[in-house]
Amino acid sequence: MKIAEMYADERPREKLMEKGPGALSASELLAILLRTGTRKKNAVEVARDLLARCDGSLAALWSKSAEDMQKVPGVGKAKSITITAAMELCRRLFEEKTRVVEPLTSALQVYNMMLPWLKGLDHEQCWALYLDNGNRCITKEKVTSGSGVQTVIDTRQILKKAIEKQANSIILVHNHPFGNAVPSQADVEETRKLQLAVKPFNIALLDHVIIAGTEFFSFNEDGTFDSRGRRRNNYLNES
Repeated sequence: MKIAEMYADERPREKLMEKGPGALSASELLAILLRTGTRKKNAVEVARDLLARCDGSLAALWSKSAEDMQKVPGVGKAKSITITAAMELCRRLFEEKTRVVEPLTSALQVYNMMLPWLKGLDHEQCWALYLDNGNRCITKEKVTSGSGVQTVIDTRQILKKAIEKQANSIILVHNHPFGNAVPSQADVEETRKLQLAVKPFNIALLDHVIIAGTEFFSFNEDGTFDSRGRRRNNYLNES
């Protein structure tokens, strides 16, 4: 059945106008972006096919490239670009709402700040946050992106950027795409390596936060950065 043949209250656009966006399913909202379907399927059905390819997960769709979306019949270049643009607007809105202008004092703040960038990825990414002497984030930068489930921290690149930005401290952030925020032995070794590399330059590595879905692990709060194993609940006066 074509969209035009549906009852008025079943058509996505009309339904949104009458009942509000909250009344629509994910596939109906996607159908509005798609606008049209194919000869055999209407826009809602094509949207369902697209979501099915993502196991029904919007987070998985979030990480899909325009090229991946085009593998679904009925989703061409223009439609995939429209969805990608909508997802990027969502990401930026989320980042804007969680943007931290005050000093970073906890791993929870870091988690909220970086979740828009790491949520739903099927590969590891490593980011560095460069902070001034008031613990405010000067800038953040993706330093590595792994092709699989592990990425290697580029210590030299991070140190070079920190010196360029005259950063007082660094917070490292990376994701575990398949759950379990507990650091691997490689995570621990790479973190220690960076910690030792920045120390002669009077730059502190305040924390390394690992994000895995709704969970996160903080090296700082776990006590890993303290030789006596004490838990530290904030970053203030840690350097």
